[in-house]
Amino acid sequence: MVEILLVPSEREAEEYQSLGYVHYPPRDVLPLEEIPVSPPVKKKRVEILWRVLNGENVKIVTTLKALLERIMDPQKFKDLALHLKPGDVLKEPEALLSSLGYERTYMIQLVGEFSVRGSIVDVFTPGYPKPARLELFDDKVEEIRLFDVSTQRSVEQLNELFVLPFEDISGDATLWDYSNNSLLFVVKKDAVIEEYLRYRREMKNLVGERYKQAFKEELLEEILKEAKELKMDTGKGRFVRVEREEETLPLSLYDLDEIKEGDLVVHKDHGIAVFEGVVRLKNVLGEKDYLKLKYEDAVLYVPVERIEKVHKYVGDPSQVNVDRLNSTRWKQTVQRVREDVEKRVREIVELYMKRQTIRGLSLTGDPELEEKFAQTFPYIETSDQLKSIEEVLEDLASEKPMDRLLCGDSGFGKTEVALRAIFRTVVSGKQVAVLVPTTVLARQHYENFKERLEPFGVKVELLDGSRTTAEKQIVLEKLKNGEVDVVVGTHALLSDRVSFFDLGLIVIDEEQKFGVEQKEKLKKLRLSVNVLSMSATPIPRTLYMALSGMRDMSVINVPPPGRKPVLVYVMEYNEDVLKAAVLREVNRGGQVIYVHNRVEEFPEVYERLKKLFPGLTVSYAHGKMPKRQLEKVMRDFYEGRLDLLLCTTIVENGIDVPNANTLIVDDAHRYGLGQLYQLRGRVGRSDRRAFAYFFYPKGTPKSALERLKVIRAHTEPGSGLRIALKDMELRGIGDILGIEQHGNVVSIGLKLYNEILRETLHKLRGTRLKEETTADVEMENAPGRFFIPEEYVQNPVERLHLYRRMASAENEEALEELEEELKDRFGPIPEEVALLLKYFRIRIRANSLGIKKIRFDHHLVELYVDERSPFVNHPRYNSRSGSIVLHPKGDLVEFLMNFLKEKGRGRSPSA
Repeated sequence: MVEILLVPSEREAEEYQSLGYVHYPPRDVLPLEEIPVSPPVKKKRVEILWRVLNGENVKIVTTLKALLERIMDPQKFKDLALHLKPGDVLKEPEALLSSLGYERTYMIQLVGEFSVRGSIVDVFTPGYPKPARLELFDDKVEEIRLFDVSTQRSVEQLNELFVLPFEDISGDATLWDYSNNSLLFVVKKDAVIEEYLRYRREMKNLVGERYKQAFKEELLEEILKEAKELKMDTGKGRFVRVEREEETLPLSLYDLDEIKEGDLVVHKDHGIAVFEGVVRLKNVLGEKDYLKLKYEDAVLYVPVERIEKVHKYVGDPSQVNVDRLNSTRWKQTVQRVREDVEKRVREIVELYMKRQTIRGLSLTGDPELEEKFAQTFPYIETSDQLKSIEEVLEDLASEKPMDRLLCGDSGFGKTEVALRAIFRTVVSGKQVAVLVPTTVLARQHYENFKERLEPFGVKVELLDGSRTTAEKQIVLEKLKNGEVDVVVGTHALLSDRVSFFDLGLIVIDEEQKFGVEQKEKLKKLRLSVNVLSMSATPIPRTLYMALSGMRDMSVINVPPPGRKPVLVYVMEYNEDVLKAAVLREVNRGGQVIYVHNRVEEFPEVYERLKKLFPGLTVSYAHGKMPKRQLEKVMRDFYEGRLDLLLCTTIVENGIDVPNANTLIVDDAHRYGLGQLYQLRGRVGRSDRRAFAYFFYPKGTPKSALERLKVIRAHTEPGSGLRIALKDMELRGIGDILGIEQHGNVVSIGLKLYNEILRETLHKLRGTRLKEETTADVEMENAPGRFFIPEEYVQNPVERLHLYRRMASAENEEALEELEEELKDRFGPIPEEVALLLKYFRIRIRANSLGIKKIRFDHHLVELYVDERSPFVNHPRYNSRSGSIVLHPKGDLVEFLMNFLKEKGRGRSPSA
């Protein structure tokens, strides 16, 4: 039996999920719009249709609009569904899956995607918690496995797989046609009809009579006659179930170094060049891949096993020239930077050394109480959140004052990490100050912290511009006497009038928003008090200091389950697009944020929006409004009483309204890159598809559109670090060690500058830099064909990534793990890759035995060794050449593998 319950709006439909109903959503695009329905909405619709077709007992809640939408004929849906079992034949999987509406990607992350890599076919179909991996032999399915998105490794064997059609096409059926045995109910019948008629009027204005092509209106009378009206009181215990969907691949800092053709790169030994791709070359004995680097006077071919010497140039490309390969200029530049860094870094080291000598607070907390507090978090922590929490709590427990940057996208859970640190500090008997840039964010944190902390007896107070003078004085007295545990406030917290009874932790949300004067005060506090700074897009100086090790950094790159990329549009202002965007959002039960940053123009913009959308509830908010009025407007928006909020960038930091999933920014070219990214973070904080429109006026200069290109290019979750690094390139590094250092970074690139800085810091501190564990062994004339064939790994960026992972493997276990991953993800390993892995094993073994270079000839192998190598005692060691020559019988590679293995065990093989 199928039960369909009709309610007026999408928002109400979601409320009924708590009563055991599944929500059948309408398409989240406008009728006849050329944007595809978003994968999460498609997934829900397909799963419900499949359950109904299979005769399951399903309770569905939906709207009249969704019920009347024309969808695929039920029999066609059944015919298209693939039922696969081991032994079945699967021909031309790429064409087949594409015809079913699946999108081909290189690496699967979301429902509705598929990937074909030789004999391996991955597909993420609705109805399954994880994507499936099919292993084929010719056209026959040998195995079916589910695999984990985050690791891309198989986790479970399946006996069968249903691949459901993922094409949400308009046919001549509706949801009602999918079951012969269904009951139809309606609550608030008049409201249901009124809401549908309102939607119909809007669509007629927008697309005319064509809207009828998307809806089967001839069923309207029959449906309303058939539906039995119910009265239902859901009570005050309303909740919306949080569905945990797949996690996307975490973005590591390592990925920031990936390069593509045309990029400027830095070779550590030879300087700045243009990367012209990967080419395959033959030597005397074999064939392998090389990175082609174009210098001013020559081309350099770098073997892939030396890829660690090459990295992407991050700096200001307009201020550098490609180096000459046959010149001493590069070495002189690096030496000059090295000397200059050492001269200027001493002040930082003195501050660092001072912090080392100051004994920290060593806050150990109460593990049992902290565990109870952690259980009040209503979601499941992501892996990055757990790691960051662990790092922060370890800092608090140590005897060194904490100074940590917590970097992660808006909505990725930085606040929860801060809450764990706050709770640990208070439980340990200390006070906490939470510093935020705006009164709106201060109020939001204050209410959130009160709700979470006060059940545990923690006293939370607010100190910002919304408080009267008398109220502020009371809070100041309580802080001084130790009657307040946690105070949330704006820059007023840094006033000399504020004194604490026993301050143990300062949490700074969006540190980049504070001025130089405030930062100087914070710098002094860092010497003795624990400091946790949080940011989605840290300013270049902050990010750089963290990346260089001058500050500790935790990164949250794994988004909460269900989080999807925001669909970003960058375009010249278009009123029709604006209307379509707002109506789409409101008609699915959502809310809209409209950002306009010039307060003097608000009356004009407000009236224009009211005229464009007469049926919507519109209000406005900006920092110059009376405090009480601003608080009321923001509360109305949080609680869903407003459809559209016109505001300034007052919403930029930390404002969390999961129901607002369309953002419109006009005059977007006037904003900084970090601001644009922060604004985009205001939407997409739920599992609904979110839209962000960045409008610019006609005639905007090209230079001003550069930032908008970047924001459009980086739409995936976890892009904050990429955006911040791009901001470095566009704006320059700024005063990392003073503005004078900007030229040093530009001349050699950020990564090499970072390495020099780290080496200098260790040298001045008198500490040892961790030894490089990556094998650094040159191989000349290596025999055989060893590379990753294009037909095995088609994506060129992924091939480079795999080469880099092989080259940076610290031991043979890491290579074995990578080999298993290759088999799982791409199928049986071809001979070329098997030989490549052998060479990387040889490099690791050779490196541990003090071998610097291996030269192959037709019938011999020559090993060049350093003074620490055990081979200096070998009977064939030639002290003049610093090498030994071996004359193996049989295969050179197999001989060398075994020879080095035996020598590594302390045996003395003969050759």
